[in-house]
Amino acid sequence: MRIGPYWLHPREYIRHYLLMPFTVVRGAKDGPMLVQTAGCHPTEYAGIDATIRLSNVVDPKELKGTFVAVPCVNVAGFFERTYVNPIDGKNIQGLYPGRADGTISEMMAYTLFNEIVSKANYHIDCHGGCLNESELWSFIYYGTNDDIERKSEEIAKASGIKYFWYSVYHGSLGMEAAKRGIPSGAYELNSQGRLFPEESSAIVEGTLNVMRHLGMLSGQPKPIKGQPSTTDDQEAEAYCVAGANYFTKSGLYHTKVKPGDLLKQGEIVGTVSDFSGEVLETIRAPATGIVLWKIDSPVALPGDTAVVVHTKGKSTLSAT
Repeated sequence: MRIGPYWLHPREYIRHYLLMPFTVVRGAKDGPMLVQTAGCHPTEYAGIDATIRLSNVVDPKELKGTFVAVPCVNVAGFFERTYVNPIDGKNIQGLYPGRADGTISEMMAYTLFNEIVSKANYHIDCHGGCLNESELWSFIYYGTNDDIERKSEEIAKASGIKYFWYSVYHGSLGMEAAKRGIPSGAYELNSQGRLFPEESSAIVEGTLNVMRHLGMLSGQPKPIKGQPSTTDDQEAEAYCVAGANYFTKSGLYHTKVKPGDLLKQGEIVGTVSDFSGEVLETIRAPATGIVLWKIDSPVALPGDTAVVVHTKGKSTLSAT
């Protein structure tokens, strides 16, 4: 049985202009509940599109358990084309589990977390490169003890995304779910605030793989072919954040580095120049490793992250 989309609202008095859509797909047979959320950062469009598609392609007659799709947490931000909630200017990611008596973003986080995510057996969030970012396809997993971490890592591997890494980003939806015993992960799979069909399709296929792994759908997880900077026969690899570099000057940013490039520590990533063409700053690789994330915007602002380099292994550095 497929029911929805419903509309989740934090408070009755704002229901007419702040709604959060969700669809429930109830399988013909019993099984676990998987919740997939997207659009907390509503300029990361691949996850929004993929979650909508999944709510329509998952067949209740073939499903064991329940799939709940929340395609756009921050609807107000979606229609304003902004990364944050335009009502209070806050980034909802980082506010979980939220507050019932807080600002509108904190109430949204509280309502989503307590009325939907906390009831799940498993959870997947969708993120990616925003308007000024691009990144290599990857999957984050969360954990607070060996059992939850292991189950979350199994989800990451089952998804078919070949780069995966561990995070302890407190206040993120996935981490707060893990604290309550819910194995959780997140796609980092979107580029430049655009909607590319291959990215959306990879998330769809990844979540179907997770459902197969959990026994919600029959069959075994299937390879996702054509992933950037990988080969089709490449095994999934665990990575960790090796280092990041930041702008200290404002100006026009020039770079030819792309996600997936291999860099050596100290190698030039790009330069920042002023309006006369004078180079004000040279950005260098903070470590030796692969570029999983970089800024695409030609506008450099002090304090912004220019590039993040990952290497094989595991760490507990925070990251969305």
